Amino acid sequence: MNDSELIITLLTLAFSATLIGALIARRVPVTLRPIPAYHTLPQIAADAVESAQRVHISLGSSAVGEPSTVSALASAEIAYLLAERLAISPYPPLITLSQGTTLPLAQDTLRRAYEFRRRAEAFRATQAAWYPQGSRSLAYAAGASAHAADIDAFSSVLLGRFGTELALFGESALRHDQTLIAHSDNPGGQAVAYVQAGFPLIGEELYAGPAYLTRRPLHLGTVVALDVLRWAVIMAILFTALQAAL
Repeated sequence: MNDSELIITLLTLAFSATLIGALIARRVPVTLRPIPAYHTLPQIAADAVESAQRVHISLGSSAVGEPSTVSALASAEIAYLLAERLAISPYPPLITLSQGTTLPLAQDTLRRAYEFRRRAEAFRATQAAWYPQGSRSLAYAAGASAHAADIDAFSSVLLGRFGTELALFGESALRHDQTLIAHSDNPGGQAVAYVQAGFPLIGEELYAGPAYLTRRPLHLGTVVALDVLRWAVIMAILFTALQAAL
């Protein structure tokens, strides 16, 4: 089996597992393991609206058209679900990022959220802010965290790709008493997120966000598919190791 056939096989398996999972979720209650960050996100939105404060969402250096495309799209989807709840407030969320190609994605994410709430007139493209580009940009981390502090953000939600510069966000959140939810698909950034964030997201938990926040059958099906594929990979590794040993 060549690489192309392997990719097609994996995609077919993932698509099939998602559909089967969605059908199961329509008929049988699906119990998801607790992830504190997703339990806290709706509460953050509700508290920010009630206290007339803003929420800072950062997509880091995730970029469309680069290896971090998947994390950029997944992070934008969670940002949309959070912005959808915040769009009823006169105090809009702030999205920061360090990749120019992701700026239109962030702006469109906010636009869709406001249109869903029928408040399109309140949307402003400047609610998404770009800072100096770079995969580990300290200038971006310093500027974005300072911006979040200037608007007296109620909390910071960091999703996507961050390096060790995430520590600047964490330090700023601690000094300004912000609730911090953080994730990174970079091992260095993930280690910092685990230590500093009150509610870290680890690894593939980022991609399960819509299932926890919407409970729609199709999204629940993706979580079932993730579990199926995870066990399939584990079994394949064990089978290969056993075959090599024999």
